[in-house]
Amino acid sequence: MVIYLYFEDLSQFICAYEEFETADFVIFGIPYDSTTSYKPGARFGPDEVRKSSWGLETYSPNLDLDLIDAKVHDAKNVDIDGCQSEVIERTYKSTKYLLEHKKIPVMIGGEHSVSYPVIKAVSEEYEDIIVVHFDAHCDLRDEYHNNPQSHACVIKQSLNHVQNVFQFGIRSGDADEWEFARNDERITISQDLPTVEDVKKIAELNKPIYITVDIDVLDPAFAPGTGTPEPCGFSTKELINSLYLFKDIFDKVVGFDVVEVSPPYDLSGITSIAASKILREMILMKNEKN
Repeated sequence: MVIYLYFEDLSQFICAYEEFETADFVIFGIPYDSTTSYKPGARFGPDEVRKSSWGLETYSPNLDLDLIDAKVHDAKNVDIDGCQSEVIERTYKSTKYLLEHKKIPVMIGGEHSVSYPVIKAVSEEYEDIIVVHFDAHCDLRDEYHNNPQSHACVIKQSLNHVQNVFQFGIRSGDADEWEFARNDERITISQDLPTVEDVKKIAELNKPIYITVDIDVLDPAFAPGTGTPEPCGFSTKELINSLYLFKDIFDKVVGFDVVEVSPPYDLSGITSIAASKILREMILMKNEKN
């Protein structure tokens, strides 16, 4: 299989000039939002996050690190022609290809359902991974609108492949989801930001980590451009500062994504810019540990 069969030629993320063969990080987008249950538009997310990235400096003063020092390649977008099962299979195979070539996958969604095939592929490459999940919603439904692969089911589906999920910022979900989360020993669920103690607990497990960030973990005041906004969320600064808590264990991080940016509802562009900065900071923290 050749990965480039799945990608379209679109604009690149800031500083993503490295050739595929020599890159450590490979960015790819999945412009898919067919299971969105409220406001569609996340299919435009990957390209808008790329465009927004050009408004950011490459240097992070908080980390004292620069993207110029990271080897980043932009592999463009997964081809989403066809039904959902075909998109899932292409995304899964594309991620497998990246992992087989020792690349760190950096995925831009799209709705949250697209994280599932990435997590599945990563779980097969790295034994017994931890998923760290930032979101407003539990995403633990068995099915939603008769679709078990809905964006509302992504973490429940991922539990078929992982044994530890740490959820932060969760403030929405039906009663069955909350009961399941509270009673399943594989899940640690919190409405709050991660604390030093939370990160210490994750570090002590000494397992590979995949981080998935649904942008609606932010309050709609900071991220209006998303399909299912939920009040009482975090500020962008609070979220990024919480990610900094993971800095010392980013050597364990084997991939990450930011999903659910919906540009049609982001007229000011602040949601896309926030997503770009979140990705920049995670790339920088991982690059320092490479």
